[in-house]
Amino acid sequence: MACAAVDGESPNVKSSAADSIQAWIASFLRYLELRLQLLGLEAREAGLHLLILSLLLVSMLVCFTGCLLLLIVFLLYLMTLILHWAWGWCALALAAVLFLTSIVIGIIFRFRLAKALFPFTLAEFRKDRQWLKHDTPTNV
Repeated sequence: MACAAVDGESPNVKSSAADSIQAWIASFLRYLELRLQLLGLEAREAGLHLLILSLLLVSMLVCFTGCLLLLIVFLLYLMTLILHWAWGWCALALAAVLFLTSIVIGIIFRFRLAKALFPFTLAEFRKDRQWLKHDTPTNV
């Protein structure tokens, strides 16, 4: 009779353990799904951010290249005709203006680059890490 009682309880214990494992797996998959959805939303925003960064980088390079080309060819000649300065001083003035323009675009680029790409996902991971540190059972 004692053997029958043990056999009668083991399907409940096995069922309870199986239900517990299934619930844990379902929770883990839901957690993973939510994290991937958040990552997908931030990836769309990051795409626009990376597009802006690339446009700023290209425009900075174009301004710097334009600085070299226009300095040597057209603007130098134009300044020498209008201001009657020596060509060396005209070259220095134009180089300074275009170089300062490149620096301003570079600073804008740098500040746009410093922005985190996935701020919400990183914040959620930090929260999860804190939760795991505080809710980890000490008696295992």
